[in-house]
Amino acid sequence: MNDERLTRVLERLADDAAACGSAVSSETACEACVHLTGVTGVQLTLMNGVGHGESRYSTNEIGDRLEDLRFVLGEGPCEDAVRYGVPVAVPDLDAKANHRRWPLFVLAAGAAGARALFVFPLRSGAVRLGALVLNRTSPGPLAAEQVSDALVMTEVVMSLVLDELAGVRLDADSPVPGGIPFRHAEVYQATGMLSVQMGVSVDEALVRLRADAFAQDQPVVEVARDVVARRVRLDLDGRTRP
Repeated sequence: MNDERLTRVLERLADDAAACGSAVSSETACEACVHLTGVTGVQLTLMNGVGHGESRYSTNEIGDRLEDLRFVLGEGPCEDAVRYGVPVAVPDLDAKANHRRWPLFVLAAGAAGARALFVFPLRSGAVRLGALVLNRTSPGPLAAEQVSDALVMTEVVMSLVLDELAGVRLDADSPVPGGIPFRHAEVYQATGMLSVQMGVSVDEALVRLRADAFAQDQPVVEVARDVVARRVRLDLDGRTRP
Protein backbone atom coordinates (compact mmCIF):
# COMPACT_ATOMS: atom_id res chain seq x y z
CA MET A 1 0.00 0.00 0.00
CA ASN A 2 1.36 3.40 -0.97
CA ASP A 3 2.10 5.36 2.24
CA GLU A 4 1.37 8.73 0.64
CA ARG A 5 -2.00 7.58 -0.66
CA LEU A 6 -2.85 5.94 2.67
CA THR A 7 -2.03 9.18 4.50
CA ARG A 8 -4.26 11.18 2.13
CA VAL A 9 -7.15 8.73 2.52
CA LEU A 10 -6.85 8.73 6.31
CA GLU A 11 -6.73 12.53 6.37
CA ARG A 12 -9.93 12.69 4.31
CA LEU A 13 -11.56 10.16 6.64
CA ALA A 14 -10.56 12.14 9.73
CA ASP A 15 -11.75 15.42 8.18
CA ASP A 16 -15.13 13.94 7.20
CA ALA A 17 -15.64 12.42 10.66
CA ALA A 18 -14.75 15.72 12.33
CA ALA A 19 -17.12 17.64 10.06
CA CYS A 20 -19.93 15.30 11.13
CA GLY A 21 -18.94 15.56 14.78
CA SER A 22 -18.44 11.80 15.03
CA ALA A 23 -15.62 9.36 15.69
CA VAL A 24 -13.82 7.56 12.88
CA SER A 25 -15.68 4.31 12.15
CA SER A 26 -16.58 1.97 9.33
CA GLU A 27 -19.65 4.14 8.75
CA THR A 28 -17.72 7.39 8.41
CA ALA A 29 -15.24 5.53 6.16
CA CYS A 30 -18.10 4.63 3.81
CA GLU A 31 -19.15 8.28 3.68
CA ALA A 32 -15.55 9.36 2.98
CA CYS A 33 -15.30 6.75 0.23
CA VAL A 34 -18.21 8.41 -1.60
CA HIS A 35 -16.27 11.68 -1.71
CA LEU A 36 -12.96 10.08 -2.65
CA THR A 37 -14.28 8.01 -5.53
CA GLY A 38 -17.01 10.28 -6.87
CA VAL A 39 -19.72 7.61 -6.72
CA THR A 40 -23.36 8.02 -5.70
CA GLY A 41 -23.26 5.71 -2.70
CA VAL A 42 -21.29 3.10 -0.78
CA GLN A 43 -22.68 0.07 1.01
CA LEU A 44 -20.84 -2.24 3.40
CA THR A 45 -21.86 -5.90 3.45
CA LEU A 46 -20.52 -8.33 6.05
CA MET A 47 -20.63 -12.08 5.62
CA ASN A 48 -19.96 -14.92 8.01
CA GLY A 49 -20.27 -18.12 6.06
CA VAL A 50 -21.18 -18.74 2.43
CA GLY A 51 -24.52 -17.19 1.52
CA HIS A 52 -24.97 -15.47 4.87
CA GLY A 53 -24.58 -11.77 5.28
CA GLU A 54 -26.09 -8.46 6.19
CA SER A 55 -25.75 -4.79 5.41
CA ARG A 56 -23.72 -3.08 8.11
CA TYR A 57 -24.10 0.39 6.64
CA SER A 58 -25.22 2.14 3.48
CA THR A 59 -24.88 5.78 2.51
CA ASN A 60 -27.99 5.72 0.32
CA GLU A 61 -31.18 3.76 -0.31
CA ILE A 62 -29.78 2.20 -3.49
CA GLY A 63 -27.12 0.42 -1.43
CA ASP A 64 -29.74 -0.99 0.93
CA ARG A 65 -31.75 -2.26 -2.02
CA LEU A 66 -28.70 -3.85 -3.65
CA GLU A 67 -27.96 -5.82 -0.48
CA ASP A 68 -31.58 -6.97 -0.28
CA LEU A 69 -31.33 -8.20 -3.86
CA ARG A 70 -28.06 -10.02 -3.22
CA PHE A 71 -29.58 -11.80 -0.25
CA VAL A 72 -32.87 -12.71 -1.92
CA LEU A 73 -31.57 -13.61 -5.38
CA GLY A 74 -28.19 -15.10 -4.45
CA GLU A 75 -26.52 -13.46 -7.45
CA GLY A 76 -24.85 -10.24 -8.46
CA PRO A 77 -21.45 -8.51 -8.42
CA CYS A 78 -21.21 -8.50 -4.61
CA GLU A 79 -21.97 -12.21 -4.39
CA ASP A 80 -19.26 -12.97 -6.97
CA ALA A 81 -16.68 -10.65 -5.38
CA VAL A 82 -17.04 -12.33 -1.98
CA ARG A 83 -17.19 -15.85 -3.40
CA TYR A 84 -14.06 -15.49 -5.52
CA GLY A 85 -12.21 -12.91 -3.41
CA VAL A 86 -11.52 -10.48 -6.28
CA PRO A 87 -12.87 -7.02 -7.17
CA VAL A 88 -15.75 -6.93 -9.64
CA ALA A 89 -16.19 -3.81 -11.79
CA VAL A 90 -19.46 -3.27 -13.63
CA PRO A 91 -19.20 0.12 -15.39
CA ASP A 92 -22.42 -0.47 -17.35
CA LEU A 93 -24.90 -2.63 -15.48
CA ASP A 94 -27.26 -2.72 -18.46
CA ALA A 95 -24.69 -4.34 -20.79
CA LYS A 96 -25.90 -7.55 -22.44
CA ALA A 97 -23.15 -9.63 -20.84
CA ASN A 98 -24.37 -8.60 -17.39
CA HIS A 99 -27.95 -9.53 -18.22
CA ARG A 100 -26.71 -13.00 -19.10
CA ARG A 101 -24.49 -13.26 -16.01
CA TRP A 102 -26.98 -11.94 -13.42
CA PRO A 103 -30.39 -11.85 -15.19
CA LEU A 104 -32.60 -11.26 -12.16
CA PHE A 105 -30.21 -8.97 -10.30
CA VAL A 106 -29.53 -6.62 -13.23
CA LEU A 107 -33.20 -5.92 -13.88
CA ALA A 108 -33.99 -5.29 -10.22
CA ALA A 109 -30.84 -3.24 -9.56
CA GLY A 110 -31.57 -1.09 -12.60
CA ALA A 111 -35.09 -0.49 -11.33
CA ALA A 112 -33.58 0.65 -8.03
CA GLY A 113 -31.53 3.29 -9.84
CA ALA A 114 -28.10 1.63 -10.11
CA ARG A 115 -26.29 2.04 -13.42
CA ALA A 116 -22.74 1.06 -12.40
CA LEU A 117 -21.31 -1.02 -9.54
CA PHE A 118 -17.77 -1.52 -8.25
CA VAL A 119 -17.28 -4.16 -5.58
CA PHE A 120 -14.15 -4.60 -3.47
CA PRO A 121 -13.99 -7.69 -1.23
CA LEU A 122 -12.89 -7.43 2.39
CA ARG A 123 -10.51 -10.32 2.84
CA SER A 124 -7.40 -11.41 4.68
CA GLY A 125 -5.87 -14.65 3.44
CA ALA A 126 -8.54 -17.32 3.47
CA VAL A 127 -10.89 -15.21 5.60
CA ARG A 128 -13.56 -13.32 3.67
CA LEU A 129 -15.40 -10.73 5.71
CA GLY A 130 -17.67 -9.15 3.13
CA ALA A 131 -17.41 -6.37 0.57
CA LEU A 132 -17.47 -2.65 -0.04
CA VAL A 133 -20.02 -1.96 -2.79
CA LEU A 134 -19.80 1.35 -4.68
CA ASN A 135 -22.88 2.30 -6.70
CA ARG A 136 -23.48 5.06 -9.21
CA THR A 137 -26.60 6.32 -10.98
CA SER A 138 -24.77 6.86 -14.28
CA PRO A 139 -22.70 4.34 -16.29
CA GLY A 140 -18.95 4.62 -16.78
CA PRO A 141 -15.72 3.28 -15.29
CA LEU A 142 -13.85 4.57 -12.28
CA ALA A 143 -10.67 6.50 -13.02
CA ALA A 144 -7.39 4.82 -12.11
CA GLU A 145 -6.92 7.19 -9.15
CA GLN A 146 -10.40 6.41 -7.90
CA VAL A 147 -9.76 2.67 -8.07
CA SER A 148 -6.52 3.09 -6.11
CA ASP A 149 -8.30 5.17 -3.46
CA ALA A 150 -11.09 2.59 -3.22
CA LEU A 151 -8.57 -0.22 -2.70
CA VAL A 152 -6.89 1.70 0.11
CA MET A 153 -10.23 2.56 1.69
CA THR A 154 -11.21 -1.11 1.54
CA GLU A 155 -8.19 -1.99 3.68
CA VAL A 156 -9.03 0.81 6.11
CA VAL A 157 -12.67 -0.29 6.35
CA MET A 158 -11.62 -3.90 6.99
CA SER A 159 -9.38 -2.82 9.86
CA LEU A 160 -12.15 -0.67 11.36
CA VAL A 161 -14.76 -3.42 11.01
CA LEU A 162 -12.52 -5.98 12.69
CA ASP A 163 -11.97 -3.60 15.61
CA GLU A 164 -15.69 -2.97 15.91
CA LEU A 165 -16.75 -6.61 15.67
CA ALA A 166 -14.09 -7.85 18.07
CA GLY A 167 -15.09 -5.21 20.62
CA VAL A 168 -11.58 -3.82 20.78
CA ARG A 169 -11.18 -1.10 23.38
CA LEU A 170 -8.62 1.43 22.27
CA ASP A 171 -6.18 3.20 24.56
CA ALA A 172 -4.30 6.10 23.02
CA ASP A 173 -1.61 5.85 25.72
CA SER A 174 -0.64 2.33 24.64
CA PRO A 175 0.33 2.44 20.96
CA VAL A 176 1.56 -0.66 19.12
CA PRO A 177 3.49 -0.88 15.84
CA GLY A 178 1.51 0.56 12.97
CA GLY A 179 -0.07 3.22 15.16
CA ILE A 180 -3.01 1.01 16.21
CA PRO A 181 -3.43 0.98 20.00
CA PHE A 182 -4.32 -2.13 21.99
CA ARG A 183 -4.83 -2.63 25.71
CA HIS A 184 -3.75 -6.28 26.07
CA ALA A 185 -0.14 -7.44 26.16
CA GLU A 186 -1.05 -10.81 24.61
CA VAL A 187 -1.96 -9.04 21.37
CA TYR A 188 1.50 -7.45 21.20
CA GLN A 189 3.13 -10.87 21.64
CA ALA A 190 0.87 -12.70 19.21
CA THR A 191 1.30 -10.04 16.53
CA GLY A 192 5.07 -10.31 16.74
CA MET A 193 4.96 -14.11 16.60
CA LEU A 194 2.66 -14.11 13.58
CA SER A 195 4.84 -11.58 11.79
CA VAL A 196 7.80 -13.95 12.06
CA GLN A 197 5.85 -17.14 11.33
CA MET A 198 4.11 -15.75 8.25
CA GLY A 199 6.94 -13.59 6.99
CA VAL A 200 4.68 -10.53 6.84
CA SER A 201 4.75 -7.04 8.32
CA VAL A 202 3.51 -6.39 11.85
CA ASP A 203 0.55 -4.47 10.39
CA GLU A 204 -0.43 -7.44 8.22
CA ALA A 205 -0.01 -9.84 11.14
CA LEU A 206 -2.38 -7.72 13.21
CA VAL A 207 -4.97 -7.79 10.43
CA ARG A 208 -4.67 -11.59 10.21
CA LEU A 209 -5.16 -11.90 13.97
CA ARG A 210 -8.28 -9.76 13.89
CA ALA A 211 -9.65 -11.61 10.84
CA ASP A 212 -9.27 -14.96 12.58
CA ALA A 213 -11.01 -13.62 15.68
CA PHE A 214 -13.95 -12.55 13.54
CA ALA A 215 -14.09 -15.85 11.64
CA GLN A 216 -14.03 -17.85 14.89
CA ASP A 217 -16.46 -15.48 16.65
CA GLN A 218 -13.96 -15.00 19.49
CA PRO A 219 -12.58 -11.90 21.21
CA VAL A 220 -9.27 -10.98 19.60
CA VAL A 221 -7.46 -11.26 22.93
CA GLU A 222 -8.55 -14.92 23.28
CA VAL A 223 -7.13 -15.78 19.86
CA ALA A 224 -3.94 -13.93 20.78
CA ARG A 225 -3.59 -16.01 23.94
CA ASP A 226 -4.01 -19.22 21.94
CA VAL A 227 -1.35 -18.10 19.49
CA VAL A 228 1.09 -17.17 22.26
CA ALA A 229 0.44 -20.50 24.03
CA ARG A 230 0.88 -22.29 20.68
CA ARG A 231 -2.55 -23.90 20.93
CA VAL A 232 -3.37 -22.36 17.54
CA ARG A 233 -1.18 -21.56 14.59
CA LEU A 234 -2.17 -19.13 11.85
CA ASP A 235 -0.66 -19.18 8.39
CA LEU A 236 -1.36 -17.42 5.11
CA ASP A 237 -4.17 -19.86 4.29
CA GLY A 238 -5.96 -19.67 7.62
CA ARG A 239 -5.94 -21.51 10.95
CA THR A 240 -4.22 -24.78 11.76
CA ARG A 241 -3.55 -26.54 15.05
CA PRO A 242 0.05 -27.49 15.91
